[in-house]
Amino acid sequence: MDTHSRTSRRQFIARLGTLLAGGAAVATLPQLELMGRALAASPAATPGYRAVVCIFLLGGNDSFNMLVPHVREEHDVYLASRGGVYNASTNSQGLGLARDALVQVTDTAGKSWGLHPSCAPLKPLFDRGELGFMANVGTLVQPVTKAEYIARSRRLPQALYSHNDQQRLWMRGESELASSTTGWGGRCADRLEIANAAGLRTLPPTISLAGNNLFQSGSATAAYGMGTGGPVALRRFTSTTNAAERIRREALEAMLDRRYTPIMQDHYAVLGEGTMQISDTLRAALDPAAGGDVTTAFPANDNLASQLRMIARMIKVSRGSAINHSRQIYYATLGGFDTHDNQMAEGSHARLLSRLSEGLAAFRNALSEVGALNDVVTFTMSDFGRTLNSNGNGTDHAWGGVQLMMGGASTAGGPLRGRRVHGAYPLLELDGPQAVERGRMIPTTSTNQFGATFARWLGVPDADLPTVFPGLGNFSRPVLDFLG
Repeated sequence: MDTHSRTSRRQFIARLGTLLAGGAAVATLPQLELMGRALAASPAATPGYRAVVCIFLLGGNDSFNMLVPHVREEHDVYLASRGGVYNASTNSQGLGLARDALVQVTDTAGKSWGLHPSCAPLKPLFDRGELGFMANVGTLVQPVTKAEYIARSRRLPQALYSHNDQQRLWMRGESELASSTTGWGGRCADRLEIANAAGLRTLPPTISLAGNNLFQSGSATAAYGMGTGGPVALRRFTSTTNAAERIRREALEAMLDRRYTPIMQDHYAVLGEGTMQISDTLRAALDPAAGGDVTTAFPANDNLASQLRMIARMIKVSRGSAINHSRQIYYATLGGFDTHDNQMAEGSHARLLSRLSEGLAAFRNALSEVGALNDVVTFTMSDFGRTLNSNGNGTDHAWGGVQLMMGGASTAGGPLRGRRVHGAYPLLELDGPQAVERGRMIPTTSTNQFGATFARWLGVPDADLPTVFPGLGNFSRPVLDFLG
């Protein structure tokens, strides 16, 4: 095989898979349809840069305490369902937040809402139109009313109220196919990676700061995993001054450069070569001496903040000539939201919301610093909402909940129609029109609709959305209007 043919083949195979940082191979054989798409696609880069950042709140965020009704009549209903205002001495089973303790914000329609006191850093973002909420979103196969849920006359998502199952459905972008091994972020990447063809082709559009995950698994792409300190380098293979290390690296490169049979051995060699290229390029680009850092202050000793700081640095260098990407999908996590016990304790749910809010506020400032505020949309996903009433010391698994979206305001040239509560925020009544079984809210917006809105903004064609999000056609509004 001549050098040109081998190089072209290497570029093609490298685009179909990569290695997670740390050296574990991800060998995902592409589907023939996607192989044909990749081979036939034009190498021209898509103009402009766009990225989404998913923060998965692991465990099921009690989001009806993150965004609370502030209108007095609605807040009174909320307090009654939540067992009154929490007081460690006089009402330890209460889950409610006093109206005058809430951080008041006003949406574009003039309605007032209350943020959890720990979410105070989010108020300036909301007021500027850089933050919005999607109310009562959750896994749905098709729209379901309370009567239909009780009668079980409509198809329901598999294993409702189960952590693992509901996390998978959020990540897959569908609510029925239990055997699916790909996620909607990965399926978007399958279709968007050609936009990055003029740049570092071996680096996939999907980059994880939280390890391997279903959300970013595609048929023809696999996420590149990196740590909060950057890509993991090959130890004792990188020195340019130490003769022994240089010899080891040259030997490794020689092994990877060989042509192997059978083809799978050659595939692994190409993957290894690609991940070495990624690591070397990223480490050089992220070097503070080369301008690969940010000056924005992030909260110290906090893992989510560290993940977001590295994502900000990656977005900065990815728009430069060394990487030159146009489309990227990032993944970060914050755990601890399974608050069955001590939910209202100072170091529990309140502390988690504080970490989320402070991290997002710093991330917003870092994006502004690097000139990417209008090019990046950040959003949360979480297993499910939680019961409105108490189990005696906390909350249990429920269904619909509130998610947030952050990005440049549409009024200032950005994509986000912020300062709004999108969707249908339900009456928080234990046996209200949308509530079943201890105040579990039946979602009125599907995770499919939520995800498809980000996918379209990234550039996934409308014709591909039903493939990326199976069952999307079950909803009258496949794509929502919170992004311009």
